[in-house]
Amino acid sequence: MSVRSTHLRLATGLIAGLALTLAPAVAMSSASAAPDPDPIEPPTALRLDLSVPAVVGEIAVTWNASPTAGITDYGISYTYEDGSGDYETQPASDRTFTVENVEPGESVDIEVRAGNEETSSPTATLRVTGLDSGPNYSFTDTAGNTFRYEISWLSTSRITTGYDANGSRSFRPSQPVLREQMAAFLYRYAGSPDVDTSGPSPFTDVPKSATFYKEILWLANEEISTGYDEAGGTKTFRPSQPVLREQMAAFLYRYDGTGFTSEAQTFTDAPNGATFHDEIEWLANEGISTGYDAPGDTRVFRGGDAVLREQMAAFLYRYNNGDFGDNYIIN
Repeated sequence: MSVRSTHLRLATGLIAGLALTLAPAVAMSSASAAPDPDPIEPPTALRLDLSVPAVVGEIAVTWNASPTAGITDYGISYTYEDGSGDYETQPASDRTFTVENVEPGESVDIEVRAGNEETSSPTATLRVTGLDSGPNYSFTDTAGNTFRYEISWLSTSRITTGYDANGSRSFRPSQPVLREQMAAFLYRYAGSPDVDTSGPSPFTDVPKSATFYKEILWLANEEISTGYDEAGGTKTFRPSQPVLREQMAAFLYRYDGTGFTSEAQTFTDAPNGATFHDEIEWLANEGISTGYDAPGDTRVFRGGDAVLREQMAAFLYRYNNGDFGDNYIIN
């Protein structure tokens, strides 16, 4: 771990990113007490800054201005996985910030609040992951893509190499993820574990000579996919079919091994009792998917739609931003 500033925001230092100075209590009558300052709203849409090229060791974020008038500054606190971090302020006109000294694959929690001379807002929060030191293919078709950073993370994490054509590489972000590709993504995300391939194939349409046989066999062994029942008691995997969004939810849910259940209904098209209701609710609860805006201030998941490759990069990136562990400190 590189040497960093270790201004831990503990009780004796910074709390919620604000320096505390203890002063003697002064009696004040209710008549002379100053009124509480009007509350202000936090900045909105805290996100990765795609105008800054993705590089190893730094993460750039940006946000939209607070809807409250009269904001004078923004306060940014950031906390690394080891609990170290810092707090900085910058003028209200500056709505971008770069966290430096991020280790490859490390996650960082970022909080941004709006402020004026009287008070500050609640925080907008974001957890981001630094790029690994692995190969970062310069895909010819991801410039300006909404999920460019997540795709770069997928590449440097060795989860994808894209497509090779005449010496250049493309990612094909708008193409659907095939079931065999989903097996490969999860297998590589898991660290490409050893797989015993000496036994028979569990699926009649996945011979041992198949390109992703090992990855699909691993998926079956881990009970992440049981395939499709066919006549005669056989099973198929249907490797070249697109992965549906509801199936993606199930794959990640089973990979995670969670026992999460819920009677909530975040999305109007994924009601309680639907086949993949718990899996989709888990996805929403973990912040992996927010779905799509729908009329009447509601949201839909579109479980029957195919997952695009750019969306899969985002889903895995968000899934990767899990709990830091016992050494994580946040105030």
